[in-house]
Amino acid sequence: MKTNILHTILLLSTIFWLSACKDVLEEHTEIVNVDNTIDVFQKLSAQPNLSKFSDFVRSTGYDKLLASSQNYTVWAPTNDALTSLDAAISSDPAKLKDFVANHIALTTVVAPKTASDTLRIQLINKKFATLVGNTFEEAAVTGGGQFVKNGALYTIDKAVPTKFNVWEYMLSSADAPLQTNYISNISSMVIDTANAVIIGYNNSGNPIFAANPPMVSRNLYWTTVADLRTENQQYTFFMLQDAAFNSETAKLTPYYSLFDKLGLVSDFTVKGLYTADKLPDTLLSTRGVKIPISKAAIVKSYKASNGIVHVMSALPFRLKDKVPTFKIEGELPFSFRINRDGNTLYRTKLDNKGVQYKDIEVYDHSVSEYYIRYLRSNVPVAKYKVYARAVAGAAGDAQVAAFTQRYFIFNPLTSTPTAPVYDLFATHNVTPLNYDEVYMGEFTPKQFGLLDLRLTSAASTAKNVSTLILDYLRFEPILP
Repeated sequence: MKTNILHTILLLSTIFWLSACKDVLEEHTEIVNVDNTIDVFQKLSAQPNLSKFSDFVRSTGYDKLLASSQNYTVWAPTNDALTSLDAAISSDPAKLKDFVANHIALTTVVAPKTASDTLRIQLINKKFATLVGNTFEEAAVTGGGQFVKNGALYTIDKAVPTKFNVWEYMLSSADAPLQTNYISNISSMVIDTANAVIIGYNNSGNPIFAANPPMVSRNLYWTTVADLRTENQQYTFFMLQDAAFNSETAKLTPYYSLFDKLGLVSDFTVKGLYTADKLPDTLLSTRGVKIPISKAAIVKSYKASNGIVHVMSALPFRLKDKVPTFKIEGELPFSFRINRDGNTLYRTKLDNKGVQYKDIEVYDHSVSEYYIRYLRSNVPVAKYKVYARAVAGAAGDAQVAAFTQRYFIFNPLTSTPTAPVYDLFATHNVTPLNYDEVYMGEFTPKQFGLLDLRLTSAASTAKNVSTLILDYLRFEPILP
């Protein structure tokens, strides 16, 4: 028996070893007929049908780069492909250098094996090119790769000028001036971390800067939605023409007040690239809001270096998606009145239907009117029905008696910097083994923005009286 087991193990090991060898062998045999006597530039300059691009390479100084010991891959347009090159590129040394760099990668690239395979390759001008099957961006690769001692050369049938990234296209475009003007000008001052002096680190590992650190202006869209300048990401971005931009903004004004435009443009960006023919009828924005798509509303599209831009004549958001139901999860607090680690329990339990849920319990903490603080940003001004779920007395829970807890909400209109005011919103009578939501009442924020809430215990230090438990609070807007 032991011998049979040993033979089986040896046989399986041999199979796995041979499989691994096969993979390695395939990787090494992908590059065949390597000419180790010449470099990439010599290979390029020796081909008459690539003489124009070869001249461009030499005039921009990249001939020395392609003759060095580092590995490069060149996708060279044919002479015929370069006859239609914009004179503004060929006559401008800086633009010509960038154009040539847009065809060179600092690595040896093996073309994708099949038409469905995709590669994203960084070029030496910091842009990225997409290789799908036998194509380089919009150009077709003619013939196979020619491999030499320091890289590879491919011939392509079209010139590939450098593309704007999504952010650059938006700034240069006249397609949606209201949107462009708004997004490009929303900024805030932040610490210039590259030049600020670090004097220590906090408990979270974040730097503590010396007093009066240098500040720089940074666009809010980059930090709160997506940095559309980032070349190694891909985005689908929608630009809404002025008439539609105004009408969609007006729909949000009652709920977002002065931030109506921000509420609109925050959902114009989607992760990933969706060409017009691949657009579904609904996409999710980077913050999870549904974007309704009508292909008939696409005015034009621009393939950017880091994604695609669709100029739209309409983008009719649903109000319920822009003013959604939301939850405050009990197990995700912002802070506490006093740190009570030993008395704070983050629990994972099963409800009466066998469904798993997570909540928080603070038990026997000995502090009168102890509270847990929760924050929710960008809350629209709407009337909400509020429901709470807090489950006491389940298996393993020491809290088996009914108790009372309260919800206080910060009032920005009556508060001052030195005297914050929290208004009592609701009192919650928590009864054991009640797994249902309990209606807390209606709530309307005083203004758009931050919802600052305190879950507060009874004015008592007694065990089983001053307990706090919360699964979640659910805010359901009442919309027309």
